[in-house]
Amino acid sequence: MKKISIRNAKFAKIGLQDMCDYINKHESTRSMCLVEIGCYVGDSTEIFSKNFEFVFAIDPWQNGYDDKDAASFQIDMSIVEKQFNMLCKESGNICKIKAKSEIAVEKFIDYTVDVVYIDGLHTYDGVKNDIKMWLPKVKQYGFICGHDYGSKHFPGVKQAVDEHFGKYDIKTFSDSSWLVKLDEL
Repeated sequence: MKKISIRNAKFAKIGLQDMCDYINKHESTRSMCLVEIGCYVGDSTEIFSKNFEFVFAIDPWQNGYDDKDAASFQIDMSIVEKQFNMLCKESGNICKIKAKSEIAVEKFIDYTVDVVYIDGLHTYDGVKNDIKMWLPKVKQYGFICGHDYGSKHFPGVKQAVDEHFGKYDIKTFSDSSWLVKLDEL
């Protein structure tokens, strides 16, 4: 099977690694738990699994969830999910949760997650809801972050992040990831 990748742009993986390094400056990521919302084939999940002690990978692997996001309809999600399953088998520190964000969030107790990375629905409402649902799950000195901040294809991401965190320091990275350290709130 040919490996599918969506992080092929020059800074797509570098920026994500830079974000992990930034978090690691504050606390060792090797002792931290990260929740990733929206995993697709696992390009970012693989990077997270190499940097964090444990990764909860949440995705419904369902075609057609967003008619403006090509990832939701270009490739049969059963093929995408098979590739992700291979990554889980190889890594050993990834827990796959096949569910939509609003269902998966119920499995987590408040203030127990070190880092939440939002990369699911790229709509304004999708990002706004993910921030609202997942923020209470993050530890007091944890991080909330995500992808596609400033993307011309997904303007709702930046709008939702700015509305919620605009008066705080939003750190950005070359792959369009964004991050807010919660002790700054």
